[in-house]
Amino acid sequence: MNLTLGKRERLSAAAIRDSIPADERVFYESEAADEISRLASLENITGVASVSLSLSFAGLARIFAAARRDGCPEPKSLWLAATFECPAEYEALSFVAPIANKSVLQLGGKGTEAVKLMLAGAKEACLVSPVESELQCGAELARLCHVEVSCKLGTAESIPFDDHSFDVVYSSGCAHHFRTVEAFPEISRVLRPGGRFAAIEPWRAPLYSIGTRIFGKRETEVHCRPLTKERLLTLADNFRFHDVRQHGTLSRYPMIALCKLGCLTPLSLAWALFRADDWLCSLLRLRGFGSCAAVLAEK
Repeated sequence: MNLTLGKRERLSAAAIRDSIPADERVFYESEAADEISRLASLENITGVASVSLSLSFAGLARIFAAARRDGCPEPKSLWLAATFECPAEYEALSFVAPIANKSVLQLGGKGTEAVKLMLAGAKEACLVSPVESELQCGAELARLCHVEVSCKLGTAESIPFDDHSFDVVYSSGCAHHFRTVEAFPEISRVLRPGGRFAAIEPWRAPLYSIGTRIFGKRETEVHCRPLTKERLLTLADNFRFHDVRQHGTLSRYPMIALCKLGCLTPLSLAWALFRADDWLCSLLRLRGFGSCAAVLAEK
């Protein structure tokens, strides 16, 4: 696949690759390469088949086209995929909806969101990542789903597109890697007036340090820094509106701990637990201790 660099590229390909610590880059390259292999094994399967990307392939376009009658992110069972962050994902998708006829950019990741938003009716979608195999994964996923996604090598701090290129910028579990003081102005730059940015992110809750000491990190090979209020200060300088909505004060860490023990919480149960958690913690004024967040902003 030919991975092109965009018109506004200010970093060389080598500099983009070097922007990620070597061990972290190896981890993400390997993870995406494994996903590409799984996608290849599903190419000829009929019926509905799912992999860790939480998307179905055979007949997928028809399934999502039918779902557009309700509109992304409904029904939740089809559109949501982030088990441990599902309420934040729902808020993020709701914030950028309706998607029909919009130009969207996914920042970071393997292209799942770009493909999903194309299937929700977007006019065009692009994926920007500093990891080549993530771009290859996004291109392969798009091919299997019969949509087009432009994949470009780049970083959130130097997005390889012209000013005012997109209506939506979406990031899932990647913004905590950004140098936010540089990334947020870039995201604002490529958004059109009235364009929206949404991210689903781990939040540095008071129990984060204790939880990681006891149970370890979800991905031990990466240098994750959960977001904090301080890292989001530049949102106010670059967007006319911004908000952070936290979830999972009581339930998220236990679900992650159970997952480490081999017990994965079904998405439907995770949604119910989060809803009960948020309701109770709203009454107790504990929502600010939630460990996952939807970061929302409008230019």
